[in-house]
Amino acid sequence: MRNENGVVLILVFIIMVFLTVVTVTFLYMTSIQTKGSGRELASTQAFWVAEAGLAKAKWALTTDEQEVGWGETASPFGAGNGTYVVATAYSDPPANQHVTITSDGYIPDNTTYVAKRRVVESDMSIGDSENLSLGATATASSESGGHPASDSIDGDDNSKWMASDKDDAWLKLNFGSAIAFDRVVINGQNNINSVTIEYSNNDIAYSSVTNLTESPAWTFTFDSVTAKYLRVNMNVDSNKKAEVNELETYDTSQEGLGQGEFSTLW
Repeated sequence: MRNENGVVLILVFIIMVFLTVVTVTFLYMTSIQTKGSGRELASTQAFWVAEAGLAKAKWALTTDEQEVGWGETASPFGAGNGTYVVATAYSDPPANQHVTITSDGYIPDNTTYVAKRRVVESDMSIGDSENLSLGATATASSESGGHPASDSIDGDDNSKWMASDKDDAWLKLNFGSAIAFDRVVINGQNNINSVTIEYSNNDIAYSSVTNLTESPAWTFTFDSVTAKYLRVNMNVDSNKKAEVNELETYDTSQEGLGQGEFSTLW
């Protein structure tokens, strides 16, 4: 009997140790899983806070009130629900025709955070959705045989118009009917010192645009006009020939943001 009691006592002890180990292991795994779920939830929350910052930046840049370079720092997304930090920058200076938005989301805030997510939408086109020059007909004061005026509006930066005559020159666009425009962009210009921009509805009487500004270089913005013809007069040295790769025309009232490349980081 004494031996049997000893065996039972040992078996009970082994079972209790086993149950203790199982219980401790279960509690430990539950704790790890709970912590992991908490981190995953906080990361998801940070992602959507960052998405909110991205959406805010898109809204800001499609209004007349904000320009590229706009950003917000430590902007709260509801009380205790996180903060976002947003920055916007041109992707392709000095052309400045594409923008990248970077938005960081933090839970609970950007100073003592437990989770951070970054979302980036890069190389979004800005400006008008349509280059109006692509539907026009181009003529010029003169043109070299291999570089006609039409090459200045073919959408290909590798081709160009080149005057056959030296000295001052002009390029003229016929849109086919009167359209509104308020921006002209000259890409790949060569030997051109300065330009004046004129418009007409009959190709006889031309008027100069008003409130002309140039920013960045060779991007000209002015009071909107509605006209059938656009003429760009170029001041050129007397011993050189004018060259233009692309002459673009836009109506900035239709401008917005194109779709960029989206990415996210933990």
